[in-house]
Parts: sequence; C-alpha cells; structure tokens
Amino acid sequence: MAEDKVKFRNTGPVHPLTRQPVADRKRFGGIKFGEMERDCLIAHGASANLHERLFTLSDSSQMHICQKCKNIANVIQRALPGGRKIRGPHCRFCKSSDDIVKVNVPYGAKLLCQELFSMGICLKFDTRLC
Repeated sequence: MAEDKVKFRNTGPVHPLTRQPVADRKRFGGIKFGEMERDCLIAHGASANLHERLFTLSDSSQMHICQKCKNIANVIQRALPGGRKIRGPHCRFCKSSDDIVKVNVPYGAKLLCQELFSMGICLKFDTRLC
C-alpha cells in the first residue's frame, strides 16, 4: 500500500519553455513545491534548502553580464585578426570582451529578460561582489 504513494525523482522530463520539471505523476514529473512549503522553509530559516529546491535542482541557468555597460553579453563565435576564430562571451553594445562576468540565475528570469529585450525594454544589471 505504501509503495503506491512513494514519489521520488532525481532527474526527469522538463517543460521545454521554462525548463522546470513537469508536474504530472503519470509523466514522471516533479512534486509541486508551492507557496506554503516555501513559507515553511523561510520560517524555519532553511535558506540553503530553499535555494537548492527552488533554484539549483529546478531551473538553474547561466548568463553573461558586461560590467562596463551592464547589459547581457552574448556567447558568439567571432573572427580575430589573422583568421583565427574564437567562441566566447562578447558584448555587442560596447563591442568588448573584457569585464564580462558569468552569473547564475533561474531560467525563468533569463527568459523574462530576453522577452523584455525583444519588446525594446533593456534591463541593466549591477554586478558587485557581496
């Protein structure tokens, strides 16, 4: 009887748009971690567990930020003088590959930034060490 109720998952299918785990048991999806569960972890002071559940194990992603102009940098393949090609982060606003940092963000936040940029709304990111 208890075997029917056991639910666990290390890895499994994710939603293609948000990259978060699907929510259906029949499709081997993840267990929903709602607002009440989040509030419970906050009340107990378990911020490391909260970060792990909602970010690291869910939809962690990386984004490159230019520290000069504070815009999102692209990872592209570009030609160097002499015919060599390299692949790496490059800011297309200030035309530089210097002072670019890699930050970890939820994929939903990265997707929101890209959608806002497609509508002509440019976000600036302030990256300072805490």
